[in-house]
Amino acid sequence: MKKILVPVDFSPKSEEALKVAAKIASDIGAEIYVLHLLDIPNGEVDLIDGKQVPKGPMAMMLFEATHHRFDEFLDKDYLDNIPVYEKVLTDAPVEGISDFAQKNHIDFIVMGSHGTSGVEEFFVGSNTEKVVRTSKIPVLVIKQPADQFKVEKVIIAGKFKGENIDEFKKVMEFIKMFNPEIYLVRVNTISNFKSTKEIEDIFEAFFKKVPEYKCFKPVIYDDYTVQEGIFNFADKIGADLITLATRGRQGIMHFLSGSITEDVVNAAKRNILTIKVK
Repeated sequence: MKKILVPVDFSPKSEEALKVAAKIASDIGAEIYVLHLLDIPNGEVDLIDGKQVPKGPMAMMLFEATHHRFDEFLDKDYLDNIPVYEKVLTDAPVEGISDFAQKNHIDFIVMGSHGTSGVEEFFVGSNTEKVVRTSKIPVLVIKQPADQFKVEKVIIAGKFKGENIDEFKKVMEFIKMFNPEIYLVRVNTISNFKSTKEIEDIFEAFFKKVPEYKCFKPVIYDDYTVQEGIFNFADKIGADLITLATRGRQGIMHFLSGSITEDVVNAAKRNILTIKVK
């Protein structure tokens, strides 16, 4: 966990994400990559050695203005003694973030979220939600002010059937550096009901595959929907972080099937950690 990526649009939300990234980087000795993506017409850039280089007057002006904004945006005391690298690229926001993370061996992404709801969410969604859906590495979505950031109580919500043990361990690599109290939450709904005994057996089988995590607290929580169950249990214990997995459905299947993780990311008022599973 040595490289943190913070995509920014210079909004207050992205600055909150940067503050959280700085706290984490300071604690673990990591470096921060700050990325801004410009939407420039193709005629204004050239592709040289695999890199997009501005050539038109509009592109040159936007690149220069963005670097000036970075000078002010990154001139913060909380970044002192942390290696910070700025990057400006011309690419679509979601694809640009994912490609940059992969090419630069980023360990995890920290993003702010404006969130959406209702009809707008169904048709448009937010860039953060789209990154969550496509990212192959963990994404920490910051919903609360940075000065409130702490990781003392963590919910990991899932089915715990054991088919995604490797992904679970990746989540734990991130969480364990905070040494929090961890709750493994299986939400039991009417539409997907299982008896307490059945879920206890699922947890027991899961712990046999990862006995090192048997100290965590398994929780069976009944509610009308998974999303409501996650939020209600988080409120009950005062959780600092909700951790979820996404299967990264895209296109028409994404809209037909929906995604609990992406719905939670948009609706949550607490910080969220997501990771894509196979």
